[in-house]
Amino acid sequence: MKRRDFLRDTAVAGIAGLAMAGCSSVRKTARSSTGPGFDLHPFINAHPEAVFIRRTTVESKRDEQGIRDEAYRLAHEIFVPTESGGYPASTRITCKPNWTCNTLADGKPVFDYRGINTDMFFIEGFLNGVRSYGPQEIFLRECACPDQWEAHGWPRMAASNGFDFRDLTSKDYWELKKGRDLRFVKVPDGVVFKEIAFMAPVTEPDTFLINIAKFKAHGMGLSACIKNVQGVTAKKFHQFCGGSTSIFKSYDKRYHKFFHEDYIERCSELQAKHIADGIPRWDRPEPGGGFWMEQWSQRMLDSYSVTPIGINIVEGIYGRDGNGFASGPHDGQAMDFMSNTVIFGIDAFRVDILSHWLAGHEPGNFGLFHIGIERGFSDVLDPFDIPVYLWDDGRAILARLDSFKRTPLVTYYLARDYNGQAEPQYHLVNEPFDYSAWKSAATSVASKPSIRAIGRDAKGHVNFEVSVPERTDAYVDVLNRYGEVVWRMYADGLMPGVHQVVWDGFSSPGLYSVYVRGMGWDAERQMVVYS
Repeated sequence: MKRRDFLRDTAVAGIAGLAMAGCSSVRKTARSSTGPGFDLHPFINAHPEAVFIRRTTVESKRDEQGIRDEAYRLAHEIFVPTESGGYPASTRITCKPNWTCNTLADGKPVFDYRGINTDMFFIEGFLNGVRSYGPQEIFLRECACPDQWEAHGWPRMAASNGFDFRDLTSKDYWELKKGRDLRFVKVPDGVVFKEIAFMAPVTEPDTFLINIAKFKAHGMGLSACIKNVQGVTAKKFHQFCGGSTSIFKSYDKRYHKFFHEDYIERCSELQAKHIADGIPRWDRPEPGGGFWMEQWSQRMLDSYSVTPIGINIVEGIYGRDGNGFASGPHDGQAMDFMSNTVIFGIDAFRVDILSHWLAGHEPGNFGLFHIGIERGFSDVLDPFDIPVYLWDDGRAILARLDSFKRTPLVTYYLARDYNGQAEPQYHLVNEPFDYSAWKSAATSVASKPSIRAIGRDAKGHVNFEVSVPERTDAYVDVLNRYGEVVWRMYADGLMPGVHQVVWDGFSSPGLYSVYVRGMGWDAERQMVVYS
C-alpha cells in the first residue's frame, strides 16, 4: 500500500547568503478519506538507508515481563498514530517470527528453546504495541515445525491475544490452493523459482509485514532478516533449507512447474562466476560448501524479491552461537549471551549487514551480501558505509558503529583452511575484507547543510532532520511569524551526517521559520504547522 507523505517540500535550503526559503507543512489533524491509522516514525520513513539500534536493559532471558515491556515500548516508538495518510487502521498486520524445530521428548523440549526462536514474549509485547495504534487483525505466519508449536506455548499465547496462528503447512497444496490459505506469486527474473506460494495474507493488499528475526548464529552466518522471511512461503518452497537437491529428482512432479528446469546448472555457473569474482569461502567443497550456499542464497533472494516487508527487526535481547539449534562449541552445546540489543530498519540487507558485524563477523565475507548487490537488491557492503543511529526513547541519535558493543556468535558457516590448518567447526567469519571496490556514492555525506520538517512522532512532537556536512557545533532556532525565537536546541560536536531534531516545545499552530547554524554556514526553511 502506498504511504502518504506527511510533508511537501518545495525548495532546498542553501548556504548562508544563498539560502532560499522553502515551505513544508506538518499535518496532524487534517482529514482524508483514509481516516485514522498508523505509520512508521517519520525519521525511519525518511531514511530507509539507515539502521537503528536500541539498547535494552533486560537482566535475564527468563525475564518474560521485562522482555514483553521492552517490546511494547519499542513498538510505541517505531510506529506513530496518524489522523490521515499512512496505513488505515483496517490494515492487517502479518508477523514473521524466527521459529524453527527443536527436539522433543514426551511432548516437551529437550533443549532450552529460547535462543533458537525469536523470543515469544517479545513478539507478544511488540504486536500489542502495534495494535494499540488501531490495527486489530494480526496474523502470525511460520511454516516450520507446526507439530511443535504447542509444546513451546505459541498457540496459547496467540489465542490469549487474539492473534491468528494456524497451521497452513498441509502437504496437499492442491487443496489449499483452492481455498484461502495460499497465494501464488510469480517471480520475475527468478534463478530457482518461477512461482512461489505464500501463506495468506502475507502478499495480499492492505497488509503490513513485520519481519522479526532472532540474533543467532546459523549455517548462513547469522539467521537474520533475509533468511527469516523465507519462512512465510509454503512448506514445499522452504523446506529444503540450504539443500542442493534437485527437486526434479525428489519432489512430486506436480511441483516441478514452480521451478526453473535448469536451476541446478544455473547455480553451478553462478558459483563458478562468484569464485572468479573473489567471493570469500565460495570455493569450499560439498557437502555444505559453496554450491550449497549459492543455491540457498539464490532461492532466498527469489522469495525476498516478491515479499513486501514493512519493517525488519532482529531481536537481540539475547543471542545464541553454534548451529542455530542446540549444538555449539561449549562441550557440544550452543550458548546464549545477553546482548541486550534490538536492530531494525526498512532495508533488510542493511539490517543484516550490521547484525553480522555486531555478532563479530566481517560482512564482506558473506556471499549473500555480494549476490544481493549483483541482483540489484542492495547497494552497500561495508557496514561503516551505513548510517547507524542509537534509538533512545523514540529519538534517533547519529552514532559511530564502533561505539556499539559486539557480541561474538561463532557459526559453522563455510569453514576454511587457514595457514595450513583447518578452521574450527565453530568460528567467527572475521578475516579482513577490502571494501574499496564496493563503495557507493549513495553513502557519502551531503556537501551542503539543510533542514526540513518530516512529521510528528508518537508524542505529537514536530520532527526535523538536519544535514551537517562536517563535524561542528550547531544550533537550531525556530522563529514565529514575528521573528521571535520560540525554541532553540544547541548541540556541540555534531558528527557529519543527518540528525533528528525533535521540537518538544511546540504548542501553537502557525507559520514558522527554522534555521540551523554551524561554523561559517547556515540553512533555512519555512513550515506551516497545523494543530
